Amino acid sequence: MAPPVIVYRQIGQPTVLFETMAQINIPHGIGDIPRDLNTFEPFPLVEGISTGQLEQWIEALRVQPISAIEWQWQQRWTVGPRTINDSMWFWIQKGYGHGWTGNRANQFRLGPGDLMLIPQGIEHRITQDEGESMHLIAVHFHAHVFGGINVLELLGFPPRIPDLPDGFFAGASRRLAREFAVKAPGWTTAMTTEIFNVLVLALRNYGSEFRATAGAISHTELPRLLPALEIIDRHIANPQLTVGELAKRVFLSEVQFRKLFKRVTGINPVRFIQRRRVERACVMLRTTTLSIEQIAVACGFSDPPFFFRIFRLWTGTSPNQYRSAERI
Repeated sequence: MAPPVIVYRQIGQPTVLFETMAQINIPHGIGDIPRDLNTFEPFPLVEGISTGQLEQWIEALRVQPISAIEWQWQQRWTVGPRTINDSMWFWIQKGYGHGWTGNRANQFRLGPGDLMLIPQGIEHRITQDEGESMHLIAVHFHAHVFGGINVLELLGFPPRIPDLPDGFFAGASRRLAREFAVKAPGWTTAMTTEIFNVLVLALRNYGSEFRATAGAISHTELPRLLPALEIIDRHIANPQLTVGELAKRVFLSEVQFRKLFKRVTGINPVRFIQRRRVERACVMLRTTTLSIEQIAVACGFSDPPFFFRIFRLWTGTSPNQYRSAERI
């Protein structure tokens, strides 16, 4: 067997081949030298959250795309005030306007390249300036950590992230709109990856503007609840799933479990399960051709009329209307 060939290239000189490392005599300071890792600029951190905890959130992040539609708004167009049962962003390609999320008093300007992020269930409004027409892309999705905690709200994503009109958010939003329109094989995976990348990029590059909730900073009780959250996510199609079973899984009484669950997630376990089932139904209505009855069963509703009532309660519309509407 021929001995291995070792390639050595000295900058500015022809390539030299050696048979053994012993033959190489590299002058100090000459040759291919890797860059010192300490010279790279670090990413800004989210205040109050350690890098280890942030890594845990990112590893646990699960994204479900719903839709991505490109819009040309004529003059005097306004969306809201409203709340919706998913998270979303508006990416502004052309035109100027203003918006707010959560607090009507905290309005911000919007222009080409800007990304407006809206967490699930948060009231918001966006409107274009007088005399303007806006070209934008609206992307709807779910983004949860540990099977149900909304990451935009948990980590306090800034409502507006500025970028260039041809920057990263532009490319990602355009690709998402194309994937949703064409629906080529693998489109849901492609959309999931794009949305995940946008959220992580925002987190890495605008970390100093994040305002994490107290729950994110002091979620000492979360590990105790994780087995129950995982059961909900895995068995969401089971209409017999009960709070008592979840409490047993984490070795608590049902009363103790309900209190813990409310502290960690902000809502009681019954409403949490209902919301997760409706969220899954929303995704299936947009991404499958299954009948509404089939979707109801797949999401843990054994009684279709009850599914219709709960769906309207959380979304403000019927499953049929949700499926057929082009969502802004």
